[in-house]
Amino acid sequence: MPAFVLGMSQSQINLSIPERKLTSREMSQARILLVDDDPRVRRVISTMLSHHTGWEICGEAGDGQQSVDLARAMNPDVVLMDVSMPGMNGLDATRVLRRESPRVDVILVSQSDPKIISRQAAEVGARAYCCKSDLARNLVPIIERTLEDRHSKHVEGASLIFERSHSDQASSLLAAIVDSSDDVIISKNLDGIITSWNTSAQRVFGYSSKEAIGAHITLIIPKDRIPEEDGIISRVRRGERIEHFDTVRQRKDGTLIDISLTISPVRDSSGRIVGASKVAREITDRKRAERSTGLLAAIVDSSDDAIVSKTLDGIITSWNKSAEQMFGYLSEEAVGKHITLIIPRDRWDEEACIIDRLRRGERVDHFQTVRRRKDDSLVDVSLTISPVKDSSGNIVGASKVARDISAAVRAAEALRGSEEELRRLSQSLDQQVRSRTGELQELSWQLMRLRDEERRHVARELHDCAGQSLAVLAIEVDQLLQRASTSPGLAAEIEQIRETVRQLHSDIRTTSYLLHPPLLDESGLQAAISWYAGGITERTALHIDVEISDDLGRLPRDLELVLFRFIQEALTNIHRHASATKASIIMSRSQANVMAEVRDNGSGMSAERLCQVSSGGSGLGIRGMRERIRQFQGSMEIHSDSTGTNVFVEVPIPIDQDPAQSQDLQAAL
Repeated sequence: MPAFVLGMSQSQINLSIPERKLTSREMSQARILLVDDDPRVRRVISTMLSHHTGWEICGEAGDGQQSVDLARAMNPDVVLMDVSMPGMNGLDATRVLRRESPRVDVILVSQSDPKIISRQAAEVGARAYCCKSDLARNLVPIIERTLEDRHSKHVEGASLIFERSHSDQASSLLAAIVDSSDDVIISKNLDGIITSWNTSAQRVFGYSSKEAIGAHITLIIPKDRIPEEDGIISRVRRGERIEHFDTVRQRKDGTLIDISLTISPVRDSSGRIVGASKVAREITDRKRAERSTGLLAAIVDSSDDAIVSKTLDGIITSWNKSAEQMFGYLSEEAVGKHITLIIPRDRWDEEACIIDRLRRGERVDHFQTVRRRKDDSLVDVSLTISPVKDSSGNIVGASKVARDISAAVRAAEALRGSEEELRRLSQSLDQQVRSRTGELQELSWQLMRLRDEERRHVARELHDCAGQSLAVLAIEVDQLLQRASTSPGLAAEIEQIRETVRQLHSDIRTTSYLLHPPLLDESGLQAAISWYAGGITERTALHIDVEISDDLGRLPRDLELVLFRFIQEALTNIHRHASATKASIIMSRSQANVMAEVRDNGSGMSAERLCQVSSGGSGLGIRGMRERIRQFQGSMEIHSDSTGTNVFVEVPIPIDQDPAQSQDLQAAL
């Protein structure tokens, strides 16, 4: 949106008007409402403000809606409002507060991008904005300035006072710049009567110059904002400047626009204050307002930006104080020189392109480039360039606004460096995570190997020690039974002992086989699986079909044990959890892989449980099955529904091992 300049008639900017400071007594009383969804932030701010006598924390709110309700009940002077909150955020709450209670000043607090938030804060009517990272340093001064503005009925802005030009040609150029500008330019006397009204004023507010000149300035001020004008005139009479006053003005059709005013007193040749000039900006688009301010480059000498005007031949015609500070040349050194005075030789072609665009009436916005200082150092700048027209509409020159973006460029470079460092650290972290994950997997595998080794050891001990001892005991009991044949009572007791020994021997043998079946070493995987499945069928009601292809043959011993443990764990899960009556084992091999599949007709797993298991969740011994298969670069799939569960594994056959090898690993497994 364009900026609006209200009241200009002279050509030199006065920067020396002092601002009146209110006494501490005038700013000592204030009721403050804290609004933040984080109680810790509210506590810190409350502690900060408690040191100021007269500042009362009248309430605390955790969201926007609560702040509106509390403001209605407590009538605070200032609301410290967080932007990002659940429910109604700080921006929406500010709109409501400003609409319902215009006298309440809102200071927005946020950790987001200051450029974006400050613009949004102005759009919703907030008095000020403070970044959370700067609270300790800036919050108290911001509140003090807000209270000062509150008591003196003013806000920030920029004043422009113009002295009569000693050169008719310069005055003509100034008039051409102002009249051709997209900005609205209006002047008024101290009684508030409009004395000038340019073309842009008619375009923006809808009133022609005949309708506006001679009318009171309240022509464009809403009724609820009229008291603002009294405060403005009072300050202008005292010679004060008013900067960045955010308010609302009214068009001819009754619609309202949000604007930011800059106001300064206008003096006659004797220095007497005779009127006021104002600059209003539509705060809904501050960036465009800044570009529009570039159209006033030759007359806005108070700007912090370097503002230069030139002819279409590139001759500098004006040079403000900020240009002196930025480029090092005084005004008398620059005016009359060619604009290439500040353009590096390798950038001269840019100027030709800019002039061509200006001759076509085009505006150049935010052109980032490099310019040269008097000491030959280079400065990164962003240029906004606009054509200047005379009263006949002819393009007679150009105005430029140059903004030093060196800090932004350095920040961008630093950010790129930080991003690269972060990327490097991320890659390093990923590598470390992968390394640690591999170590954990290896440790898990080692633990399983140790467990299987212990099982094999226990099985051997049971078989070799306890089993052999029981076998000897059984023989001795048989012999004792033969000698006691003459005593039927004693024979019956010995028979019971023999049966107990036989059962104990059978249980120990079964337990030993379950821990590590000797058939696996002696006859291979097919025999061990058939024996194990038959044993489960004998002991339970689960019927198991075994289908093993004839060409399965012998596999490397470590692989046979892994596949046996898979079958063993799968059948155990079916027996314990599936409520199945039938199960089947199917095994086959190809040249490179061996495939094993276990099915059942049980109740299956729920979708949630299946998802957990398939994603690596623990339970049902499946984690151990996966770890065993993964160590051999194999894969495992699980499918389950209401008709049962199907577990399928496929494992590559090691090409560097044969059934007679891998003794060390076999001992561990």
